[in-house]
Amino acid sequence: MDKTIIALGLMSGTSMDGIDASLIKSDGLSNIEIIGDLYLKYDSELKKSLEQFCYKINSIKDVKANINEYQNLERLITLKHSEISSNIIKKFGVKVKIIGFHGQTILHRPQENYSIQMGNGKLLSQLLKINVIHKFRDNDIRNGGDGAPLTPIYHHYIKNKLKIDKPVLFLNIGGIANYTYTTKDIFFAKDVGPGNCLMDMYIKKKKNKNYDKDGKLAGLGKIDNTLINNIFDHEFYNSNNKNSFDVKDFDINFVKGLTDEDALANLNFFTAKFISENIKKNIKGEYLILLCGGGRKNKTLISNLKKFLNKNIYNIDKFKIDGDFIEAQAFAYLGIRSFYKKNISFPTTTKVKKPLTGGELSRPI
Repeated sequence: MDKTIIALGLMSGTSMDGIDASLIKSDGLSNIEIIGDLYLKYDSELKKSLEQFCYKINSIKDVKANINEYQNLERLITLKHSEISSNIIKKFGVKVKIIGFHGQTILHRPQENYSIQMGNGKLLSQLLKINVIHKFRDNDIRNGGDGAPLTPIYHHYIKNKLKIDKPVLFLNIGGIANYTYTTKDIFFAKDVGPGNCLMDMYIKKKKNKNYDKDGKLAGLGKIDNTLINNIFDHEFYNSNNKNSFDVKDFDINFVKGLTDEDALANLNFFTAKFISENIKKNIKGEYLILLCGGGRKNKTLISNLKKFLNKNIYNIDKFKIDGDFIEAQAFAYLGIRSFYKKNISFPTTTKVKKPLTGGELSRPI
C-alpha cells in the first residue's frame, strides 16, 4: 500500500524574521520529493514585539506572569502561519494531507523538562481545515531527551536521496548550530554551539541591523587571540555535556569595548572555533560537509570554518536543494512520520532512552 502523502512544513527560527514554508511528498521513509518552498517576512512591528517578549522571558514562570501578552503574540503568529500556508498551497496547487507546525521557540530548557514553542496548532487546523501536527519536542523531553535536534532523520534520508557514497556531516547554521553525521546505515547528531545568534545579537544592538551581510564587517576586524582563548576555554568546558542549546546560553559581553568591526570579527571567529572544536571532538575520519541555514551565506564564518576543519565544505544548494528551507522541509517530513506513528527522535540524536514518535495531532472540527 502506497503511504505517500503531501505535507507542508512550517518553521520560524531564532532570528524571528519570518516563516519558512515547504511542501514535500513522502511516505516518511526514503521516498522524498521536494515540491516547493516559500518565505513570509514578519512585519517590523511583530518582529519587534517578539524580540522584546523573548528578552524578558527567562523561565516558565515569566511566561505565566506574561500570559496575556504570550497568547496575543501566539494568535498573531498563528495567523501569519495560516497566511503563508494558504499562499504556498495556492502557488503549487496541491492538496495537503498534514501540516508539520514547529512554532516559534521562546525558551528551550530541557534540563528543566520543557521547551516552549509559541503557536496554536488547534487554531491553525481550524483556519486551514487541515490536520496539524505540533508540539514536536514534548514527548521526547517527557522521556528524558533534549527535544533537539529533530531534523537528523530527514538529513539521513536526504543523504540517501542524493546518493552520496562517503559519510556526510550536515551542518545547519541557524541561530544555534547543529550537525547530523550520517553514513548509509547510521546517524547521530547534536547542537554544537552558537550559530548566527551572537553576531546577530551584536549588530542588532549596535547597528539596528538584523545581520552582518556576507560577514563583511567581521571580515574587516582583527582577532584578539588572547581574548578568544580566555573566553573559549571557559565556555567550551561548561558546554561539554550539553546536547542542545538555547540562544540565551551564550552572550556577547566578552567583546565589550571593541570597535564594531573587531567585535564582529571576534564573535565570528569564536563561533567558528566553537563549532569546529565540537565537531573535531566527536567525529573522526573522512567526511563531506554540507552547509544548511542562513549562516552558510556568511563568507567570513565559512572561511573560518574551513581553516579550522580542513574538510571539503559545500553549500547544500550545490545539490539543487535550497539550504534556506531544509528545516521547513524536515518538519513536513516529521509531520508525516508523526502521522504514521514512526519514530522522530533517537538516542543518537536527542539522547532519549529509546526511539520515539512525537508531536500532537489537531484535527479540524
